[in-house]
Amino acid sequence: MQFSSYSYLLFLAAAVLLFWALPVRMRRVYVLAASLLFYASWGVSLVVLPIVISTVTYGCARWMLQRPERKRAGLVAGIGFVLAVLVYFKYRVFLLSGLASLFGWSGSAIGGSLAVVLPLGISFYTFEAVSYLLDVRQGRVKEVKYVDLLLFVLFWPHLMAGPIVRVRELVPQLGFQKVFAGPMLTAGVNRIALGLVQKNVFANSLGGWVEDGFVPRLAGANSTIDVWALAVAFGLQIYFDFAAYSNIAIGSAHLIGVTLPENFNCPYWAGNPSEFWARWHMTLSRWVRDYLFFPVNAKYSGRKGVLYLSLVLIMSAVGLWHGAGWGFVIWGAMHGVYLAVFRAYQSWRGLDVPGAKSGWASGLVVRAITLVGVVAAWVPFRAASLEQTAVLLKTMFAGMDFRISYSVNFYLVTALLTLYCVAEPWLIRGLEGIEGRAKGSAAWGWGVDLVLRPVLWSLAVVLFLAFDDQDTIFIYFQF
Repeated sequence: MQFSSYSYLLFLAAAVLLFWALPVRMRRVYVLAASLLFYASWGVSLVVLPIVISTVTYGCARWMLQRPERKRAGLVAGIGFVLAVLVYFKYRVFLLSGLASLFGWSGSAIGGSLAVVLPLGISFYTFEAVSYLLDVRQGRVKEVKYVDLLLFVLFWPHLMAGPIVRVRELVPQLGFQKVFAGPMLTAGVNRIALGLVQKNVFANSLGGWVEDGFVPRLAGANSTIDVWALAVAFGLQIYFDFAAYSNIAIGSAHLIGVTLPENFNCPYWAGNPSEFWARWHMTLSRWVRDYLFFPVNAKYSGRKGVLYLSLVLIMSAVGLWHGAGWGFVIWGAMHGVYLAVFRAYQSWRGLDVPGAKSGWASGLVVRAITLVGVVAAWVPFRAASLEQTAVLLKTMFAGMDFRISYSVNFYLVTALLTLYCVAEPWLIRGLEGIEGRAKGSAAWGWGVDLVLRPVLWSLAVVLFLAFDDQDTIFIYFQF
C-alpha cells in the first residue's frame, strides 16, 4: 500500500475510525498492529528486520542505563549492529562491486551474493534507532518501554520515508490520550489532500519527461537548454514527490492525534546553501546537525580547515545514505563544498557573527549562485552513471546549444511548476491568514468550513483521480 493508492486511503479510513472507537488503553497495541499490517502489505518477511533492530536497540539502551560505567560498550554494540545491518542490505552490492573492480574479480567470483533485496524504509528506521542510542548515551532520554520503542520505529505514517523522528518527540504522544476534535480531522485531511495533488499532479506530470531525458544513451544528444530544463524538472519532481509523501504522513498522523515534525519549507526559496538545508528534508538536516556537525564543531572549533573538510565529508556520507552509488556521493560532496565555501565567504565578509547582515545585492548574488548549484547537483543524483553525469554537466556549463529536443509541453509544465514554487510562500501565508480569520470570526468560520474547504477538498479529489498513476511509486522509497 503506497500512500497515493486507493488501498492505502481505504486502510487509513478504516484504521482511523476503529482507532477512535477503541478505549484509550487499547490504542497503543492497536496502532502497532495496524503498523505491522501496513508494512507487511509490502511483504510479510519485511516486518522481521525492524523488529530485530528495535529489540537489539532496546537491549543496548537498557545496558547503558543499568550499567552507566559501560555506556560506551553498549553504544558501540548497538550502533555497530544497526549500521552492520544497513551496510549488509543497502551497500553490499556497492562494496563488492567496488572490490571486484579494484582487484579485477569477475562476476562469477562474487557469485550470487549480490542479490540482496533492499528492505523498504531501512535507511530511515536505522537512523531513528541510532538517534535513540545516542540520546540515551548523552542522557537526553530515559528508558522507554519495549512496546513504545517498537511503535516508535514501526509507526506507519513515518515508517517508509520519514519524517525522521526522535524518541523524545514521538513516544510521549504514544499514550494516545487526546480526545477527538474537529481540527484534527481538518488538519489531517488538508495535508493528505495537498500531498495527493503534489504526487499525482505535480511530481508524476514531470516523471515521464525526466525518465526519457536521463536515458544514458541520449546524454550527448541533449542541448544546453535541454539539460538545464531536465535538471530543474527533476529538482521539482523530487521536491513535490517527497513533500507529497511527507504531507500524507503528517496528515495521517494528525488523524489519530499525533504530530510529526515538518520536513519541507519552500526549499527553493533558500538564500544560501545553509538555508537550503534548513528548508530541505528538515528532519534529516537536524539529525546530521545534532549528531554529526555539532560534535565535529565542538572538537575542532578553532581549526577552520578541518571544519570545512568535515562539511564535505559529512555531506558526502549524507549522499551515500541516499543511495549506494557514486552519483549520490558526488551530489552530497557538491553540497558539502557549497556549505564550506559559504562558511568561508561568511568568515571573509565578517558575516559569521550574530547580528551581521549582508547587503541586498550580495545577498541576491548568493541566492542565485545557490539555486544554480542546487540545480546542477541534481544531475549526478539522477544520472545513471558518472559518464552520463560528466556529459550532462559539461553540456550545462560549457555548451552553447540552445535548441529544444522535447515536447514544448515539457518546458511549459516545468516553467509553470517553477512559478508555483516562486508563489508558494505567498500561497501558504494566504491560506494561513484565511484559517486565522476563520478562528476569530464566526462568519469567516462558516464560510471556510461550508464553502472553501469542501471546494478545495473536492478539487483535490478530482485532480487526484484525473492524474492517477498507480504504477508510479515515491522516489524516496528506493532510499
